[in-house]
Amino acid sequence: MIHSSEETARKGIGDVLRRINQAWVKGNIDRLHELFHEDIVIAHPGFGRREAGRDACVASYRDFTAQAAVHEYQEEDPTIDVWGDTAVASYMFRIDYEIGGERYKESGFDLFVFLREGGNWRAVWRTLLPAPQGE
Repeated sequence: MIHSSEETARKGIGDVLRRINQAWVKGNIDRLHELFHEDIVIAHPGFGRREAGRDACVASYRDFTAQAAVHEYQEEDPTIDVWGDTAVASYMFRIDYEIGGERYKESGFDLFVFLREGGNWRAVWRTLLPAPQGE
């Protein structure tokens, strides 16, 4: 049975996810500052690199949007699991974009960890998991 507090948390986290994606898709990168925890970490696909700290993570979004022309972006409804003041949200995405005259079509899963502090949910960790080839 889902408690009303869990449902309220899921709705709040879903709202933060929408705001994160609207910020980068619409080019309002500075809005990410209020949605990211000051100690957020973004682990790049394959975990070979990582960005740590709000400023570095916002800069990574800024760099992508400055270089890429996004032709299409779609995401499915997220699955959100909540444990007190911690939550994990994931969803499948598809993106079609162009960088330097080359076109890329990718799909996969976006995975976020959220922390609630002072009643606000903020992203504290993120990675992308590419979809298996052929999907």
